[in-house]
Amino acid sequence: MHTFKGGFVAHAGGDPVTATVQVDGEWVRVVAGHRRLGAWPLDSVRCERVTVFRFLLKLDEAEYTFAPDDPSAFAETLGAVVDLRPKQRFGLGDRVKAARAAQAAAQTAQGTAGN
Repeated sequence: MHTFKGGFVAHAGGDPVTATVQVDGEWVRVVAGHRRLGAWPLDSVRCERVTVFRFLLKLDEAEYTFAPDDPSAFAETLGAVVDLRPKQRFGLGDRVKAARAAQAAAQTAQGTAGN
């Protein structure tokens, strides 16, 4: 049996709790304190790595974020999927490039309009 402790919270939000995720054969169990939150067949559990230390767990129709004490072993045990698609972030560097491109286009348009 593989046991991982860490922060567990509903993906939609809420207060995190310290939980234990146990992977035993073909079952995944989640326990918080002395309260068992549930057990799911391993083949029905979806696990996606969202950051270096956090995972999105899809258990039935619910989604949870889990930050295990050993992210590498957790990823290997559950066969975590890593999303390699490019992120749709538009940071400061991208804004500067866009502004410079717009400025260059405006200068080019002014130069052409003067001819």
